[in-house]
Amino acid sequence: MAVKEKKRVQVKIDKDLADNTEAVLNELGLNPTTAINMFYKRIVAEAALPFKPALSEAERANLGLLKATKETPVTELKDAKEVADWLNDPDED
Repeated sequence: MAVKEKKRVQVKIDKDLADNTEAVLNELGLNPTTAINMFYKRIVAEAALPFKPALSEAERANLGLLKATKETPVTELKDAKEVADWLNDPDED
């Protein structure tokens, strides 16, 4: 049986995401290489992503909140005194 040629695939992923993913994979008895191979094989088998790319309910709610507050003015406060002054200002809403 001939040995299949390998190709290196390199991607940059957020460190926290990678660490959390590897912890889950470890609990499943998998490593990142095996999981990525499984993912690629499903893409080939289904000729599509093996899941529906969509926002979760929480992600949709967060996006709605961001859109709703997009024009909300922001007051930047540098220290505790500025916070106290801002809270005690009778002209602030």
